[in-house]
Amino acid sequence: MASISPFHGIRYNPKTCPDLGAVITPPYDVIQPQEQEEYYRRSPYNIIRLEYGQTDPGDSAADNRYTRAAAAFRQWLAEEVLIREKEKAIYRYEQSFVHNNTRYLRTGIIVALKVEPYEKKIILPHEETLTQPKSDRLELLRHCRANFSPIFGLFPDPEQRVEQICAAGSGELLYDFTDEHGDRHRLLAIKDPSLCRQLVDFLAPLPVFIADGHHRYETALNYAASADLERHPGHGYVLCTLVSLHHPGLVVLPTHRLLHSLTPAQLEKLLPLIRQNFALLEWGNLERLDWPAFWEVLDRQAQEGPAMGLLLPREVYILKAKTGEDRLDVSLLQELIFEKLLPPGQDVESCLDFTRSEEEALAGIRAGRWQAAFILRPASVEQITRMAYRGERMPQKATYFYPKLPSGLVIYHLDQSL
Repeated sequence: MASISPFHGIRYNPKTCPDLGAVITPPYDVIQPQEQEEYYRRSPYNIIRLEYGQTDPGDSAADNRYTRAAAAFRQWLAEEVLIREKEKAIYRYEQSFVHNNTRYLRTGIIVALKVEPYEKKIILPHEETLTQPKSDRLELLRHCRANFSPIFGLFPDPEQRVEQICAAGSGELLYDFTDEHGDRHRLLAIKDPSLCRQLVDFLAPLPVFIADGHHRYETALNYAASADLERHPGHGYVLCTLVSLHHPGLVVLPTHRLLHSLTPAQLEKLLPLIRQNFALLEWGNLERLDWPAFWEVLDRQAQEGPAMGLLLPREVYILKAKTGEDRLDVSLLQELIFEKLLPPGQDVESCLDFTRSEEEALAGIRAGRWQAAFILRPASVEQITRMAYRGERMPQKATYFYPKLPSGLVIYHLDQSL
């Protein structure tokens, strides 16, 4: 089913960029404007200039962030700021990080993954996508013909067979460094043809679930659909980091929903609409919210079916769905509340913000920045993959695999890597 390939990766030259922590970034879609500026200042070779360049007031069709990214990419290759691997490789990636005072190690392999239409059930999505981000990524791909950040894929491997294959050989250590957040990154190149073949063969009958990077995957799929794949087979692949969905280092965080810009009529409609579909447990006053006790009750309620928290300017509630025991809370919230609250044609995104911090949600409600905050529990990997198998899609930003995979560790060039 899934077709992967070793490839000639393009990566930073340690002689030119000895501090890898200064040139990598998170994926473009989680970078805020002030962070973008900081990455620009951090290094003249930071991957931000290629992956998510700044816009200028005088931008034109001939000079814009996409053309500047392509020019910088060519220049860095010519000056050997970036170097191309002489031999094809599958890259072994180790990411060590701390979450809730516990250290995790997440390992996987970085490969070229052949793109396949969703209907083939080989590559399976779990989230909805938006048109604008895909248009942006397509323009960048057309100009640079390269993937600067990988999609994040999961595959079934309960016996950790990929780990065993990688451990059977000694890959070439390329990088070992710690970033600004204290996360440790180790990258090794597996160039042994027999080990690469074992990995290719093992993945061949398995499906791949997209954990993160749906917009980038669909962009690669659209690009491949109009490419001459017989002459340019590399245009039919996308850069992908694959991790076993049974890996103990997988951490999934929730993304809480924050409502703003609702009209007085919509605000008046909110609680009655919630009561139609959810049982409400009154928790008390917002000012006296006890998070540990709140989470204990919410977790207990969720054992019987979908449940979530609701913060309003004065009250706090725990919501328990009346139906939909096999549905995710974020999907029920979207369908039973948000889509019914807004008039036809109004995009939910127009009145919705997101945060992974319940403390930020609480502070924003207290300050009047948001009118309501829905506090969600994280979806499990099992729930996500079960939905994907059924062909269901969760709303955008429903899951957050922590931490994000970095951009800039390895680059896949559509013309030069295969």
